[in-house]
Parts: sequence; structure tokens; C-alpha cells
Amino acid sequence: MCYYQRRKRPTQVSSELPFEIISEILSWLPVLSLLRFKCVCKQWFLLLQDYKFIAKHSDRTRCILSPYYHCEWENKSIVTVSDKKFELKGYCSGLSLEKSTTSQVCRIRNPATCKVLYLPDAHDEGSKELMDLGLNSLTGECKVFRVYLDTAQEQVGIEVITIGKDEMWRPLHKQNKNWLGRGKPVLKQSRCGADKVEWALHLPEIITEGRKLCLQIHSLDLWSERLTTTTLPQGAFVDLENLWPFLWDNRPAIADIVGGDLHILVLVDFKEHKWSQNKIIFPLKNLEVDDTILTDKLVLIQGRSNQLVFLNGEQLISYDIEKKTVKKLIMKTQVGDRKFTVYMPSLMSLKGMRTESKTMSS
Repeated sequence: MCYYQRRKRPTQVSSELPFEIISEILSWLPVLSLLRFKCVCKQWFLLLQDYKFIAKHSDRTRCILSPYYHCEWENKSIVTVSDKKFELKGYCSGLSLEKSTTSQVCRIRNPATCKVLYLPDAHDEGSKELMDLGLNSLTGECKVFRVYLDTAQEQVGIEVITIGKDEMWRPLHKQNKNWLGRGKPVLKQSRCGADKVEWALHLPEIITEGRKLCLQIHSLDLWSERLTTTTLPQGAFVDLENLWPFLWDNRPAIADIVGGDLHILVLVDFKEHKWSQNKIIFPLKNLEVDDTILTDKLVLIQGRSNQLVFLNGEQLISYDIEKKTVKKLIMKTQVGDRKFTVYMPSLMSLKGMRTESKTMSS
């Protein structure tokens, strides 16, 4: 009887969960739910605005938003647009940088929370424009940079704006037009979904030294706004005109085809002007994938320690260096006749962001 009574005795359990457990549960929930939960209490409200919590939530939230962006082909390149009036220029931590297709109006937008922040109009300085957005979750600082070609003065300019501090775009540097000339692509940090604690802009330039050509890479650290120039070692490559500048593990690199093999030299530390001691070499004959025929327009656009990505005409090809396997990449999903990009939702917000109107988001 005593044993039976002991078993029937109710156990005292705390009616409240520890806040650490609540935070862990919330980090797995979708953005729309968390937006509603901001009204629960002040503690939850502050948690859902904390940079560390937002970063953890972004890593765990792998669902895809409703298609806010779709891809279109323009002049043989892919253009990602949010609507007919705005084009996607950059993306970081759930925030998208958009520019008007008809004017110099720029804005930062979070499609998941329907918040938007309009920036001062960019200067109208001609064509060949490049823009990107960066966020440092350690400091909360957010910047937008813009590289443009001044057709009148035949110069390339760089300007930046720090969100919450600068009221206008600040000019940083101007150089001759070779920065965007000779058909060479501009190197920059990849549009990763995560924040950019280390963020730099890299621009290659071919210059003449006496009777010889020389390749230099100008690297601008966006957070410190310091510019450094590194010269490609003499004799590293023979034909500088046909080199491929690209990013290797988010570091600038130079590649060329030599005797049927791809040779890669990496600038491992642009602040110390340090190149890799040895070239990375692999045979192009390994790029055999089903019925795909490699074209003369084959271009190396991105590389990592275990993967290379090529643009073969209009098809992306991925080469696994460790497994020595090749596959075609799908850049977008398609619904009906529209092609949509993948977008990860985030709670990230910036000072001055406002709820966008229904007419704006439609």
C-alpha cells in the first residue's frame, strides 16, 4: 500500500521552461511565426533582434520563401529582378540590395519581413556598374559599395555608403578605365548568404611596364576602406591577355590553360601581397559530362578547395576535385514560364527600415 501511495503522489514540475530552451526552440521556427512572437514579451522581442540569434536562425531555417525574385536573360547574362521596376544587385544575411531599372534609386529590402530602406540616389556615371551589400554581424555595421565607369572622364570610380552613418555616397578611389577594360570581369567577394565579416573588392588591371605587360590586382578592404595593390609574379604566366581572374575560396586567383591543363595561382593574402607557392593544376580532359560538349566560351568563374565551377556557354558545370566527378548545376527553379531564384528568409533588420506598402511589394 505504501508503495502504491508513493507512486500516486504527484511530482512537482516547474511551469516555466528555462529561457535557453525557449531560445533554442524559437531558432527552428519560420520567420513569419517569429514576427508574431515579437509581441509576446519584451524578452522575446529583444531576443528576436539579437544578431547572434538571427545568425543561428538563418543557419537552421532552410525553407524557401515564396518566389520574390525571378531570373531573366539580358544581353546573354542572367538578371535577377524582384519586379519589373527593381533589379537584384546584391544579397547578404537575408537582406537584398535592389536598384531601379529606370532611375538611380537604390533600396535595401528584406522580403521575409516586408521591410525596406531607401538609399540616396547613386550618381549617374555611365555604364558597367557593379554593386554589392555587406553586413558584419560582429559589429552590426552594414555597407553598400558601388563601382562604376565614368565614360566622360574614362575613369573607374568606387563609392560607398555606411547605413545609419552616411547621408550620401562617399567617393573612395578613382583609377583609369583599365580596371573594367580589356573584357576582364571584376573580381569581388561572392554573394554568399551569410554575413561578410571579411569583405573585400578585387579589381584586376593589365598595365604596361616598359615593353612588357604586367597584371595587378587592386584589393579594397570594404570595412577599413584601405586599398592595396599586388603584382602578379613575373613569369608566372606567359599570355596575360587571356588569363581568367576569378575567386578561389573567396580569394582572388588567376588561371590559364597550359598544354591542356588548367593552371591556377591564388593570392592567399592580399594585405601581405602573398601568392601561393605552387600552382594548382588539373587536366581539362576530366571535364567530360554526359552529352555536354565543351565550347570555346568555357570560362572558370569560381573555385574552392574541393570544387571548380565553369560557365560553358549558358550552362554551369561543377567539377569535384576530390572525387574527380562532373555535374551540371541548376541555378534556378522554374514555375510555369518564370524562373525563380532560391532565397533564404531572415529576421535581419537595419535602423531606418520601414514596412513596405502593398503597392510596392506587389
